[in-house]
Amino acid sequence: MKGEGMFTRHGVPRSRIELLGQVPFFEGLSKKVLARIDSHVDEVQIPAGSKLTEQGTGAYEAFVIAEGEAEVKVGDEVVGHTSIGELIGEIGVLKHTLRTATVTATTPMRLLVINSREMNWLFEDPKLAARVQQNLDKHLQGPQPHSATDQP
Repeated sequence: MKGEGMFTRHGVPRSRIELLGQVPFFEGLSKKVLARIDSHVDEVQIPAGSKLTEQGTGAYEAFVIAEGEAEVKVGDEVVGHTSIGELIGEIGVLKHTLRTATVTATTPMRLLVINSREMNWLFEDPKLAARVQQNLDKHLQGPQPHSATDQP
């Protein structure tokens, strides 16, 4: 791919494996593991207005956003918007809890869908489980402020 960037002109990664590698939850996983994850995902396209998740319902799959945008609501309040490479719905799947937010497509979307059984195999190998748990813990903490003392 010499001379070509990693993204298409619309900012979309050139391959699903590259997309999975952008997801913070999968940070630091080898291309081999990312390829294994990719072999277990379904790719779907949905129109604007479709609900990815609905607050208070069961969590049986997570979604990686490959194209498009969605709005995140808790109750009636918009609390955020999604972006390409973001993983949606993983906490409910991994913690076996109900959905904590409603996520609705605001544009047509292309999604990679990972069902709960496929996410659970990430925790079967102890070394891989440690990496995924570390990423999950970091994700649950949310963005951390950077201080001037953090700079080298």
